[in-house]
Amino acid sequence: MSEFRDFVKENEKWFRGRHLETDASLNQVEIELAVTLPKDIRWLLKTYGYWHGTGICNIEEAIEDTKLAREHAQLPINYVVLYEHHDGGVILLDVNPDEKTGTNRIIDAAWASIPDRLEEEVVYPSFKEYTERVIQNEADFLDEDDIECKE
Repeated sequence: MSEFRDFVKENEKWFRGRHLETDASLNQVEIELAVTLPKDIRWLLKTYGYWHGTGICNIEEAIEDTKLAREHAQLPINYVVLYEHHDGGVILLDVNPDEKTGTNRIIDAAWASIPDRLEEEVVYPSFKEYTERVIQNEADFLDEDDIECKE
């Protein structure tokens, strides 16, 4: 099991949510965006769906936001928009794994940094480190009773 999957299982209440994805829905993302999603992200969305710790808005918005960013902001093809914060910037997944670590970087960027200044932005070396930060941020705003999905 991967370090990320162990982390998710240890923190299930932050991840177990709504709207589980399927192989078919995730395959459609890969086809539409001409990318291969990391196995751990596919596993997370199929096993847990979307919740506070996921750090992904939803797959339909990710497709649309990525297409728009490629068209209007010259977002390189190896990036997928995970979360669009409008004037607050964007969270990007680099689908090309790091050659040394094998992990996929996540970049928290201002729109103005795309495409040339992404390396100047907040770069998480892995999806795990990004979701750890998401949980830290969410914990500051949520009551303990609101963390677990009640469905």
